[in-house]
Amino acid sequence: MRGRQTTEPPSTTEEIAVRPRSDDTRPVLIVVGDAAEGGAASSEGLIPFEHAVEIGRLPQVQPGVATCCLRDPRISGRHARVSRTRPDGFEVVDLGSKNGTLVEGRMISSPTKIADGTLLFVGGHALLVRVLSEDALAAIHEDLDRPFGPVATLSGRMAVQIRRLRRLARAGDAILFSGETGVGKEVYAQAVHRASGRSGRFVAVNCAALPTELVESELFGFVRGAHSQAVASKPGLIEEAEHGTLFLDEIGDMPGPAQAKLLRFLQEHEYVPLGGREARRLDVRVIGATASLTPGPQAPGLRRDLVARFGAEPVVLPPLRERREDVGTLAAHFLGQPRSLETAAFFALCLHDWPENVRGLENAVREAVLYSEGRRPIRLEDLPRAVRERVTVGQRHQPAHRRPPRVRPEKAELEALLDRHQGNIAEVAREMDRQWAVVWRWVVKSGLDVDKYRR
Repeated sequence: MRGRQTTEPPSTTEEIAVRPRSDDTRPVLIVVGDAAEGGAASSEGLIPFEHAVEIGRLPQVQPGVATCCLRDPRISGRHARVSRTRPDGFEVVDLGSKNGTLVEGRMISSPTKIADGTLLFVGGHALLVRVLSEDALAAIHEDLDRPFGPVATLSGRMAVQIRRLRRLARAGDAILFSGETGVGKEVYAQAVHRASGRSGRFVAVNCAALPTELVESELFGFVRGAHSQAVASKPGLIEEAEHGTLFLDEIGDMPGPAQAKLLRFLQEHEYVPLGGREARRLDVRVIGATASLTPGPQAPGLRRDLVARFGAEPVVLPPLRERREDVGTLAAHFLGQPRSLETAAFFALCLHDWPENVRGLENAVREAVLYSEGRRPIRLEDLPRAVRERVTVGQRHQPAHRRPPRVRPEKAELEALLDRHQGNIAEVAREMDRQWAVVWRWVVKSGLDVDKYRR
């Protein structure tokens, strides 16, 4: 899988040297990934364009039109075109392709208006249109060259935050992460620790899981006789992180007195164990994380003066539904080995909203591997029901004049349809009044080779 612009783009060195204005924006077609590669995206999958970009196996080179060349046998030579119609609006047109073009999982038959963040599907590939600032585009290239986390990001919003983390990592100051549950706050806290060069351990604490009455003693330790169970002194988690990093997840759930004690530690790098009298000084970097900066019914929330000790502003990690361009790369990462996805399965992963964010995607992919029992590729049926729904949801909104959906056909009927339509899955789907992904799944299950019918 390769996505590239045939018109020669500026080199990375040139982009960094010129330092364009941060308010300059341009549209970019992003290759999210390829089902045949387990969702993996090409390192050349960023195609900036001004007016239009043509997509296909052999896109036509034209003045002022960028090209996205994808080596996928299910994609036509000239498959589709995306044109900019206004600063934040676009139009996609299918160029008479064999297998059609899908917008957000629905087959299009005429020019279709789309906006920033819209998903397109051609062959086994997922693509996404974004309007990015030059700074965001440069930050993406920076992370593609040297991934800061487990996988490189294709999201402009995520890349800008990662660029901040690169600068903050070596400074040694406290950092506060904010973001929904499952977005990867601990993962990037670990990345900061690795990049910091600190010699000590990375110690992670879930503050929400600590009993309220034990928070202070667990964090700061206690001296002998501090309470009825203190038969001997015990070091706290802060001491275990000496010369390293202490990661405090769900820090907003920490009781007020413990927050006050942590505030003093951030100010002076000193603390007093529970029941002790003498202050102890330690070299520990503190990274906090919270799903919300506002108080909740069960949590006091973070003190304002404590938030201020974590830097000028929190590092906000966007939810996965706002960085859909990363779904393919993340899915391939969680597969853990080269393995393909059924096209419909890959499209379903891309279309799902992922309320549990990256953690939810990881769970879905790893369970699918178990359910597949070593089969290749992973099928749509291997995914959770909630993930599968978006692939076929369009069936409930068909125009009234179309006949009801059909039951699954026999292999012989599929062969006849493929022969009549010369292997064009889109035309077969239209005749059968079914979604393209459903027909494709039937073809795969029947063991039919689409290329045999093309002429």
